Amino acid sequence: MTRSQYEIALYRPELMNQVVILLQQLFGGDPDTNMYYFKWKYHDNPYSESPLGIVSLHKGEVVGFRGYFATKWQIPEKNHNLTVLGPGDTYVRPDHRMKGLSVAMGNMAMEEFAPRYGVFLNTSAVKTSVPGYLKIGFVPISDKTYLMKYNLFNLVMKKFFWTLDKSSGLSKKRIKCGEFGDIIVAESPKPKEMSAVISRQVCNGHGITVFKDEEFFRWRFNNKRNRYIFYYSRKDDVVTGYVVILLLQNDHFGYVVDFAEIHGGALRTIFQHIVKRKHIDIVAIPNMSSNEDFFQMLKDIGFKADSLIERRIRKVTGACPFLVRPVQSRCVEDDWYIGGLDIRNIENWHIKGICNDGF
Repeated sequence: MTRSQYEIALYRPELMNQVVILLQQLFGGDPDTNMYYFKWKYHDNPYSESPLGIVSLHKGEVVGFRGYFATKWQIPEKNHNLTVLGPGDTYVRPDHRMKGLSVAMGNMAMEEFAPRYGVFLNTSAVKTSVPGYLKIGFVPISDKTYLMKYNLFNLVMKKFFWTLDKSSGLSKKRIKCGEFGDIIVAESPKPKEMSAVISRQVCNGHGITVFKDEEFFRWRFNNKRNRYIFYYSRKDDVVTGYVVILLLQNDHFGYVVDFAEIHGGALRTIFQHIVKRKHIDIVAIPNMSSNEDFFQMLKDIGFKADSLIERRIRKVTGACPFLVRPVQSRCVEDDWYIGGLDIRNIENWHIKGICNDGF
């Protein structure tokens, strides 16, 4: 088969069943959960006018797909808003590979989406996909690094180092929800309270940051494939800070997805509670913020950079950098600047786990 036997086209809702069946190789799980996840991610996304994706068709049958995850971002001090596209779920059926379909779908996305969107930001690339993104002009801006806090005794006892996948037989831990003084632990988000925290934050410094309002929180944590735990701090019955953790490895691994506070001290109180309760054997947070005081606070309570576990994970996963590029297929130097900020400079971004299309 040659490339001339394929049609590269925009995704259409009537192709949804075919695409979800194709993506089962990526999603795993049961068909109903996959359908719900796909609808949530692409059809219910409040930041795109229609589901964003490119398909490869062979005789009318979907044999390849590239999806794009829209999120709203802002540069607060410049009163500048933009929609960023995160390249995500990409799959070509094995019997149709080596035809250049993945690159062709990526090129078409640039042509079709350029009039409405300005930037691609890929936070979920894996070592097998990075070469393809580099081939179509993406630029790595930073490797993914983490601060981690872990209970070494528990890990050794449970042989965690030999069970770094979701199929591990580790017994599930029970995280206790409820009220613990000024800390609330819950299995569901509080969109109104969380957005109030964001709106009352003082804008410090500069950079491109995710826009988070009540609608965002209500939609974002409706991802039924994942399990989250929500920690809230409060003062006089008002939520003053929150931390959201994605639970993995039967709740033994926790990935900090989002956090915010109105004033200093709320986040320290929450993280101290997490560490003291030992709810989660490993807590990891992306070391990608320009807030040096925040990361120093984490180090003060025992979080470490370049830990043994992080080195082991990097050895398995390889280099998985954050990647960016302008949406324009033929970009000039000015296209790399948004609101006067160079998108190739990691210091101009405020990236958190919540930016990852899979979380």
